[in-house]
Amino acid sequence: MSDICPECGAPVPESSSCRDNFHALLLLEAEVPGGPGSLPHFYAVASYGLQHPDSMNYTADALAGLRASVADVLDGRATLAEILRRVRRAANGAVRVTRRVGDAEVRWHRGNWPMTVADVCAGGVDGYADRVASWARSIAETLDATVPRPARSPTRKT
Repeated sequence: MSDICPECGAPVPESSSCRDNFHALLLLEAEVPGGPGSLPHFYAVASYGLQHPDSMNYTADALAGLRASVADVLDGRATLAEILRRVRRAANGAVRVTRRVGDAEVRWHRGNWPMTVADVCAGGVDGYADRVASWARSIAETLDATVPRPARSPTRKT
């Protein structure tokens, strides 16, 4: 019997967590030629993080930045290299990406995602890159429909 992840809705093996699904995804990705460190890896890690705001314990700002980065890459506004530079600049200094004990819960979509980590894993190695990009796109679309985007500065550079 399996349980359901309350954050993403994926089936989770009994006495397990959705993090085990994520670890299975990373093992699968290791079988994909050029997988680790590539654009599909970015989509995989970012997608999992966006669907698991509680267990990843991200701040609202970290989630908003991750969401913007995924949207920018999907829509061709930024390359993976530009996103990595953006993240390095943003994390340079005393910037927290995880919430502290007592911080308010982040307003975010939970459950009922159209695609989850389990769906990506179920497809195996063949078509992995396409599935993980579809997963990222489904998350961007779901968030656009359920969680308002914060206003972005028109002068912000990547």
